[in-house]
Amino acid sequence: MIKSIQVMLTFDLRSEWHLGSGREGGAYADNLVQKNPDGLPIINGKTIKGLLRQAFNDANKYQWFPDADVDTIEHLFGREGTDLIASGALKCDSASLNLAEQHYFKENPSAIGHLYRVRHATAIDPQTGTAQDGSLRAMEVVIPMVMQSRLTLTTDNPKILKQFSKWLDLSLPLLCALGGKRRRGLGEVIVTATGQENY
Repeated sequence: MIKSIQVMLTFDLRSEWHLGSGREGGAYADNLVQKNPDGLPIINGKTIKGLLRQAFNDANKYQWFPDADVDTIEHLFGREGTDLIASGALKCDSASLNLAEQHYFKENPSAIGHLYRVRHATAIDPQTGTAQDGSLRAMEVVIPMVMQSRLTLTTDNPKILKQFSKWLDLSLPLLCALGGKRRRGLGEVIVTATGQENY
């Protein structure tokens, strides 16, 4: 019998972060972050699913999941293809600010700009120790904040239904940074799971 489990993921972002949208902002910034139609920052559901997949794969390699294998990970996260099985048993909603915060920014749109900053970087010529011509780049970043996403598991596999919460708790500590420039201190995050509902 097919059953579902829903979990709330909380992303406690401890530093500025950048999830690129692929869009440019002209003179404002070379790289803009992902935003919803109201101009508020989001963490795309596909990005979350990819981060979770990496964390689950790492935990499985470390043999933290004695009762799981590569097929289990594929069942959860999917595989290459366009059919329903290819998408996997997990669905991740995009992470956003809580409803009260969203309401505040809807009522006070002029405050939205305070969520973002622009950071500049340039490449240094190793021969001269000076900035390389044309290398100045401006990147939009988001200030530290807390965001939430709903994670839904839908499967008829009893082993996965029984073990998923334990696997998730073991994997989440491996997810400690997200987005671009992680090795330069951006995107530090603590991810926790709460409020499991079975139906």
